[in-house]
Amino acid sequence: MGEATLATDLAPDKELKKLEAKAFRKKTPEVIPEGAPWNEIEEGFLKRRSVRKYKRKQVPEHYIKRILEVGRFAASQGNCQPWKFIVVRDKDMIDEMERYVLEQMQLMVSMSPEQAAASIHPVPYGLLTGSPEGAGIKVFHGAPTLIFPLMDTRGIGHPEIDLGIVGTNIIMAACSLGLGTCWVGFAETLNAGDWPKRLGVEEPYALIEAIAIGYEVGHAQSNYVQRETHATTWFEGGKQRTMY
Repeated sequence: MGEATLATDLAPDKELKKLEAKAFRKKTPEVIPEGAPWNEIEEGFLKRRSVRKYKRKQVPEHYIKRILEVGRFAASQGNCQPWKFIVVRDKDMIDEMERYVLEQMQLMVSMSPEQAAASIHPVPYGLLTGSPEGAGIKVFHGAPTLIFPLMDTRGIGHPEIDLGIVGTNIIMAACSLGLGTCWVGFAETLNAGDWPKRLGVEEPYALIEAIAIGYEVGHAQSNYVQRETHATTWFEGGKQRTMY
């Protein structure tokens, strides 16, 4: 009698668990037709642009915290999460870093054209040498906030790829909040001075990039921009074809 009572008492719990499992069971997504409009996530990626001119208005602190949290959930090889973040929102500090990077870059372009061509990509070289006298370039584009995603050099495989993934999460989260972003590779130049120490960068972490964040001047992210198409080699059904 006691056993029967116990079984009866447990039955509702079992049924509840079955209902919960059924509710959380994933359904096969509905197939959208070919040529259907882009969804919200796709459209965000297609419209996002690197922003190189920002308003002086600072980004709310809780926005940056949200962005970093989305970054923290980025995919990584072996889920080793080979990153750590540094946030700089001090204008004087950003200005000082910018002056230092420009000084280092000017030293590089003062080399012979052959040496410069071997060490500097044509795009930044053109910016540095083609700017009006005394104008220089804005390394951080006037952004009020910088995020430095540091790379853990112990990461599995290629941690620099994981850093690119976490950076993509960051820039897309920022875009969803109405902010502009720009990857700044020049930031690596800070390694030549005492900036790693000042920023608290210690091994095994390395400073290799910065992400500028702020409110964009203009509406660069409101429209689609045509991009060059690339050939894709496609294998299926024992055949090979080229897709665009």
